[in-house]
Amino acid sequence: MDIIARAAAAAVIGSILALLLRRYTPEISLLLAIATGAFILWICAGIASHVTDALRSVSQQGGIPSTYVSPVMKCIGIGLVTNLAAQICRDAQQGSIAAGVELCGTLCALAVSLPLIRALLSTVEKLL
Repeated sequence: MDIIARAAAAAVIGSILALLLRRYTPEISLLLAIATGAFILWICAGIASHVTDALRSVSQQGGIPSTYVSPVMKCIGIGLVTNLAAQICRDAQQGSIAAGVELCGTLCALAVSLPLIRALLSTVEKLL
């Protein structure tokens, strides 16, 4: 609960400051928004490691091979980073760059999930 309170406070303070600076120096406003986003990611890094450890533990207890769990966790990470980068690009009025980042994130997630798709197809083939 403490983590979300710190992240929310940083987001509100960073947003207000960026909004105030945007009128006079839009470049510094964008840098402040990026720095605020990086700070929030740093705050969340600790909880992210706890979540990944918990998912690994649950998958081991359930007998789920890491070949199934690892691509899912990687896709989640790719999605989070892609979303943050695209939103920063949109804040900078760069919609086409944001679309490029989203396309790259989609392709990376697909590439990471290929082993999972292959394993699923192999399992279905064995059942038939």
